[in-house]
Amino acid sequence: MNIFYAKYLLELKHQFTISYNSRKTTPVVLVKIEENGIAAYGEASLPPYLPENQETVINYLTEFSHIIKRGYSDIPNIYKLMESIPVQNNPAKAAIDIALHDLTGKKEKKTCRELLGIRSNSLPYTSYTIGIDSPEGMRNKIEAAEEYKYLKIKIGTKDDRRIISQVREITDKPIYVDVNQGWDNLNEAFEMSKWLADQNVKLIEQPFKKYNLAGSQWLSERSPIPIIADEDAQSLADLEVIKNSFNGINIKLMKCAGINEALKMINYAKKNNLKIMLGCMTETSSAISAASQLASAADFIDLDGNALISNDPFSGHHASDGKIYLSDKSGLGIDLNKEIEFIKL
Repeated sequence: MNIFYAKYLLELKHQFTISYNSRKTTPVVLVKIEENGIAAYGEASLPPYLPENQETVINYLTEFSHIIKRGYSDIPNIYKLMESIPVQNNPAKAAIDIALHDLTGKKEKKTCRELLGIRSNSLPYTSYTIGIDSPEGMRNKIEAAEEYKYLKIKIGTKDDRRIISQVREITDKPIYVDVNQGWDNLNEAFEMSKWLADQNVKLIEQPFKKYNLAGSQWLSERSPIPIIADEDAQSLADLEVIKNSFNGINIKLMKCAGINEALKMINYAKKNNLKIMLGCMTETSSAISAASQLASAADFIDLDGNALISNDPFSGHHASDGKIYLSDKSGLGIDLNKEIEFIKL
């Protein structure tokens, strides 16, 4: 097994602004694994608010490549090898995990979802994310997302009601709102949740600061619409701590270290009556196609990261009228359509 990497910079179609960050690009590390003439792909997406960056991911991949060259027996053994590395770098682990699922599917000539035993007859709709912007900018983005049946609106500012009211002047589509930890007053948050419910908002994502579990529980017990954990739900280990503080969780491959861990989180959520949202960072079709393999297990889908960028080097699943259509090709069903200079480790 040979491992390769390439630094890559995703270019967003629009300036992307949330309650505490604004950017026009997202750095990623693309990963290629080759075995017996088969090439498989994964990626680590690294928005600036994560502690990891391209260099730390490459360092992790280098360490992993040294271990893997000593030999391995099977895929579960590879996961154990990853855990033997003392550094906790979940985006790097996600890149390896995604590529391994792509590789295994290609070797066995099965789609990833067939490998995982996931039904795929239900084609869900993904939301399309609209970042915080000027009134004109918001209108332009909403009009550009005409084919999508659900919108995800970034809020978490003193202008939240104005933002949603403006959206409602343009469209009556159902909305998800992502506060990105932007609220701090319980009573105001409760009043806002009631008002948002009247505006056909279907969920509120991460209203309070990470670790404010008491506040999140208070609101989750009173809000007429589900309160979904994002920053508080990084991995399976978090769920036992937060399960009583939220109505649901947002699972992102970059946060939880890939498909393998995401499946464990899905199973835990179902056993504990937590709603499941599948989300993403700004990502290429490699990671989005990987997450889409799990889409039929979720209540809410927000897998639009590849639709937000202008230089996706892969093609794979696609969304038409906002509905996710999965490729029937083996593995993740992705193709590399751009010349990328990969470096061998």
